[in-house]
Amino acid sequence: MSLMIGKGRSWTVSLLAMGALSLGCGGNDGPHTGKHDIWFMGAVIDGASGMPITTYEISLVWGTNSVKGKVDASGRYTMGPLPAWNDYGVIISSNGYRAFSSYNAAIAPPAPGSTSLSADVYTADTTQTFNYDASLFPSTLAPAAVTISVLKMDDPTSNTAAGKIRLQPTSQPPLQSQQTQQMEIQGQVWTNDADLYAGAISADFTGGVFVVPPAMLTYGVTYSVSVYNVDGYQPSPSANIQAGSSTGTSITITPLLAAPLVVIANTASSCHAPTSLTDTMSAVVTLTFQEPVEDGTTGSGGGAEQLDNGVSFISNMGTSFLTPLTFSPTVQERGVTLTFAGNVATIAWNANVGVGTKGSGDTLRSVTYSLGSLQTTYLQPAKSPGSRATLAALLGNTFSNGIVCTAP
Repeated sequence: MSLMIGKGRSWTVSLLAMGALSLGCGGNDGPHTGKHDIWFMGAVIDGASGMPITTYEISLVWGTNSVKGKVDASGRYTMGPLPAWNDYGVIISSNGYRAFSSYNAAIAPPAPGSTSLSADVYTADTTQTFNYDASLFPSTLAPAAVTISVLKMDDPTSNTAAGKIRLQPTSQPPLQSQQTQQMEIQGQVWTNDADLYAGAISADFTGGVFVVPPAMLTYGVTYSVSVYNVDGYQPSPSANIQAGSSTGTSITITPLLAAPLVVIANTASSCHAPTSLTDTMSAVVTLTFQEPVEDGTTGSGGGAEQLDNGVSFISNMGTSFLTPLTFSPTVQERGVTLTFAGNVATIAWNANVGVGTKGSGDTLRSVTYSLGSLQTTYLQPAKSPGSRATLAALLGNTFSNGIVCTAP
């Protein structure tokens, strides 16, 4: 096609080029300005009953802007437009329900087609619609108390853990057990960031248990629970509870790791039986370690009870142990003690307590702490139960027949 321009001059312009010029100007659609609108629709659910709420106000906010949504008779809302690339908030209010505010990252326009230039996104006009639901919880709801048990990995039945516990509101989704079927698109649920400002709970606990009073909890809020400051144990990994659906959980704590105990000196090979049946301190064995040590035996009565159960002696004239009517699992009736002072552990025997009828002139040839009692007595670095070891293992094979203390 030729056009006459000026005095006898002509330019040749192809029809294809003219078509391209026409499209570049927007054709019949008018000019494009890179306007990218985002709309939202969805439902607001009663988090306790799972039923739709029909009377509420919902607003979209970004920057200094605020747009109120429209709610129809069924309780569904439509709201927008939100310009792309803006972080935004959603505010919902309804009489009788807790305040709701959700803050969200910006949504980008759709990516340009594979045959388009990347710059086209700045000149194209787009519209997107997203379906998001939200849950509101009645302000009058009170959750039940929550019982949190703290278990020691190395001694789960002792119920002796004591330390500090913290419950922190999180941004995880609220209760949805009764609403799952009403969430139209899974994962597209606005979470209530206002719940993050529900008070964190910090408290001391003893006896391996902490009961969270209902007054401290906000119904429907998910809390992350952490346990820390328990002597000899690592801070726990967090567990989650949901106020209103959880009534209890348990957390297992792991012992701190420390260097293994090492016996650097001991008197097990040179201990002596008592010189008299009335001696109160005999068969003394001292064990010196490279660091402070403590009893790591978890059974009733600790290591002293294990050693007391396994002590025996040989007399010259048939003297025997005192035999009480009943044996206590926590009292050392035969007179053995196990004490600690810094790096030193001391085992001793009180003959005056353990011996029954004291024959006139009788003496003891030996006192033995049995191998079995050494195998059930545990020692550990101070406050480090993760590195506990049996007394038998610490002493090695030298005492495979137990510790034998002979007459001086």
